Amino acid sequence: MAQNMRTLVASGYAAGHYATTYARTMSTPEPFEQVLCDELLSRLHSKASILDLGCGVGLPYDAYFSKKGGVVTGIDLSEKHIVHARKNVAGATFLVGDFFSKEIKGTFDAIVSFYALFHIPRTEHTKLFAHMHSLLKKNGLILITLGVDSMKLSVNKDFAGAPMAWSSYAAEKNKKLVQAAGFEILIAAEDYRTERHLWLLAKKK
Repeated sequence: MAQNMRTLVASGYAAGHYATTYARTMSTPEPFEQVLCDELLSRLHSKASILDLGCGVGLPYDAYFSKKGGVVTGIDLSEKHIVHARKNVAGATFLVGDFFSKEIKGTFDAIVSFYALFHIPRTEHTKLFAHMHSLLKKNGLILITLGVDSMKLSVNKDFAGAPMAWSSYAAEKNKKLVQAAGFEILIAAEDYRTERHLWLLAKKK
């Protein structure tokens, strides 16, 4: 299932119109998101290194973090997204690859990932949280969105113009997996604006 899901997600973002459908054309997050991004930034030093897993076109989050002084590295499975990201956020570094890519070098003060982690099979989430833990410096932070419903595999045949797939555990299990990977959860907030998401701000123990 893992490879099939990755292929579907990659082809879906290549063929679809995610950035325009979901207004990923602004350089400032929506108010709810901005509060949490600012909370993360308030806990980081100036020029903090920030890794964005599933960065998309770099807007609005990477542009916002860069504007606030962050040194941003973004990685995304979609080559089309990375082409746009490099144009949208000139001061950041962008790579084509998945969350486990060996192209990701060094360690970071923070890792962010918005609306992306549930695009790999949920059976890999434990491994992914441990990988994120290993990529962080001492007391490093994560700010991530996760699903709130349990779904082994959900496929939408027309998501922003192309098929897309999701895989997630329920909110409480997601929290336990993050904690088991060696994180202390600082903020947990469920987002009900349009779709349901779980936002977690957590610190590496």
